[in-house]
Amino acid sequence: MDNFRKQLPPLDTLIFFEAVMRKGGFTAASTELYVSQAAVSKRIRQLENWLGTPLFERSTRSLKPTAAGDALVEPVTMALDYLRTSLDGFRAPAHPAVRIAANNAVSMFWLFPRLKAFTFSQASCPVETVVTDDPAQLLAGDNDLAIIYASEPPDGWTGHKLMDEELAPVSSPSGVQRYRENPQGMPLLEYERHAPDWINWDVWAKRNLSSPLLLLPKVVCQTYGQSIGRAIAGEGIALASCTLLREELASNTLLPLSEERHRTGKGYFLVQRPDRVDQKGIGELIRFLSGADNI
Repeated sequence: MDNFRKQLPPLDTLIFFEAVMRKGGFTAASTELYVSQAAVSKRIRQLENWLGTPLFERSTRSLKPTAAGDALVEPVTMALDYLRTSLDGFRAPAHPAVRIAANNAVSMFWLFPRLKAFTFSQASCPVETVVTDDPAQLLAGDNDLAIIYASEPPDGWTGHKLMDEELAPVSSPSGVQRYRENPQGMPLLEYERHAPDWINWDVWAKRNLSSPLLLLPKVVCQTYGQSIGRAIAGEGIALASCTLLREELASNTLLPLSEERHRTGKGYFLVQRPDRVDQKGIGELIRFLSGADNI
């Protein structure tokens, strides 16, 4: 269309018409729109003149839509809804969500329980999560915060270590008992390594060449989380991140095969972009996640 101004009525007349039809009268519509009743009547007259047909039958007792009014309300409502929804996609929110990224294991076992507690706290703010095992996506430019497994914050980010990484072979209480009775009867629950610095049984084996666990068969799981779930079910031995699975270890849902824990020399860092330090909510979320125990 070449000229919407000539081919469409003033858009505010459609807004006033929709309000009158929805509220059932000029007075109720004027209250909702914060204008006088006379202003509503004027806009409706303007729309009727543009259409060349009355939209309401006016009487001293009631306001009744004409056939044209009844027919017009649905397409007008749909058009206004579509316009509002379309504009919402471009409108900057009054309080932008803090966008935090973490890999699947960190998200499921550590971050999500703490975000739930943060939501209930006085410091709560809108939060948007990104869950990915791709290191490049964790540090994407539109993320405000990220939890990464590393030895230090990457270039262009600042942050601090939340916790050191400790690893231990674990299984359920029944699984540990089965292993002690028949060491060859329990498989290692392996998983694919998506990030180059992530540790699985293959990497662990290079650091523990004399371990009797290296003689056990392996069962490959779809994810790290699945390996932990199968260990809890007593189906094998998982390589547990003791820092991420603190609750499962404290409750004896999972038991280590021995008292020995292996430090990797790396840890989980909460990092942020320096240019967003003043964004509302970021500081509150950092302080909450950095607390000693928030769940």
